Amino acid sequence: MNAPPPTKFRDPGLVDFGVDARGAGRRLELLGGMLVDRPLPQSRDRRRADATWRETAAVFHGSPSDRGGHWTLADGVPESWPVEVPLPRATLILEARPAPSGQIGVFIEQIEQWRWLAEAARPDMTVLSLFGHSGAASLAAATAGAQVVHVDASRQAIAMARRNAATSLMDHLPVSWICEDAATFVQRCRRRGRRFSGVVLDPPSWGHGPKGQAFSIDRDLVPLLADIASILDPTNMGPLLLSCHSPGWHPARLRDTLKASLDAAGVALEPPVTSGTLDCLDASGRRLSLGAFARAAPAP
Repeated sequence: MNAPPPTKFRDPGLVDFGVDARGAGRRLELLGGMLVDRPLPQSRDRRRADATWRETAAVFHGSPSDRGGHWTLADGVPESWPVEVPLPRATLILEARPAPSGQIGVFIEQIEQWRWLAEAARPDMTVLSLFGHSGAASLAAATAGAQVVHVDASRQAIAMARRNAATSLMDHLPVSWICEDAATFVQRCRRRGRRFSGVVLDPPSWGHGPKGQAFSIDRDLVPLLADIASILDPTNMGPLLLSCHSPGWHPARLRDTLKASLDAAGVALEPPVTSGTLDCLDASGRRLSLGAFARAAPAP
C-alpha cells in the first residue's frame, strides 16, 4: 500500500501538473486523502513535485476520449471514497469514484462556484440545476434554503447525487431529483408556465438524453439559454450560473451569450453578468484553468 500523501497539500486540491517522461500532460489531485493521477492534454509545463507522483493511489491510463482507457488502483484503495468540501453553512461529502471516462466525480475547479451558490441562493427561491451530475451545485443552493430541481439525463448520475445528499446528511433538503433531458425539461416548463428564480447549468461539449436526444454545446446552448431566460421569475430573481469545459467557450463568450439571451427575453440584471475562468492553484502556486463561467446574483 502506498504511503499517505504529505499533509501540506490542500485536500481537495491540485497538487501538481505537467508533462511526464514521455511528454504527456498529467494532473495530480489530492481527493479525500488519495492522490489521483489523470491526463491533462493541454499541459506543456514541467512538473514541480516529481517525488509526490510516486505516491499516487489511482492512475488513469489512456485519454478521456479513449474507450480503451482504464484505471490502476494501489493496493487497499477502495472503488469509491468520500471527499469533504466545506461550504459556508455545511460540508459536502462527495463520492470519488474512478469512472471509465477518466472522471472521478469531484470537480475541484468548481468548488469556488459551489460556495458562491451557497451564498447567492435564498430560502424564498426555486433554483433549477441542469446537467446536475454529482449534485454538488444543487446541494450548495439547497444549503441556503432554496427549493432545488435537479435534472440530469443519466440515471447513474442521479443515483450518485442522491448518495452524496445522504452521505452529506442533506437528504432532508428540498431537492427534487429528475432524470430527464435538459432541453426537454426546460421546454416543458415553458409550455406549462413554470418559473424559477435561478438556474445553474454546466453543459457538456456533447452528450445524449435518456431517450437518445443529442446535445452539442456549439449547436444547442444558445436555444437552451433562450428557453431558460423565458422561464425566469422576474419578480424574484436568484443566482444564474453557466459554466463549461468546452474549447472555444471562453469567459467573454459565455458572458456575452448569456447576456444576449437575457436581454432578448427582457430580463434586466443588476449587478450585471460577470465571467471568469475555472481555476485551480497547485502546491507551488501555479494556476491551471480548466474551463470558464458566467454568473450573476441580483441584489435582494
